[in-house]
Amino acid sequence: MTPLLSTRYQWQLGFAEIPRPRALPRDYDVVRVGMVLGLPAIETMIDEAHRVGPLLCCLEHRRLLVPVRAGTAHWWGAPHSDCVDGAVRQCRTDGGVAGCHSRLWMLLAGRLASATTEPGALHHYLSQTRSRLRNVAGQPQAADLREVCHV
Repeated sequence: MTPLLSTRYQWQLGFAEIPRPRALPRDYDVVRVGMVLGLPAIETMIDEAHRVGPLLCCLEHRRLLVPVRAGTAHWWGAPHSDCVDGAVRQCRTDGGVAGCHSRLWMLLAGRLASATTEPGALHHYLSQTRSRLRNVAGQPQAADLREVCHV
């Protein structure tokens, strides 16, 4: 059985959605992505010394909600995730209300901890991780399927 949450790094966990982390700014946008794609991308960011902010982790829907700087949503345009204006905390991307009962905050312990995650690096590493996962799954990689960061 695959664990719900597996990571190589030390995280401080807040076993509730409220209160939110003190370091989190008042205004931010949120990138919503599945854990299978999101956690490896976040870990690669840490490997490459990029700053990572708090992550809201929904164990029920297996999604990460990653706060990024405000004003990011208008350029996101990625097939692997979406970015929404404001501090939206819904897991669902179809606009429906999700009744999430198993959510927790993850805060990176150490020098790379930040108030928010850098959106350009996150976009890049999500795209890179998605490409790597697709190649492992044996799916063809046509030239028109390559993803580029829109920053």
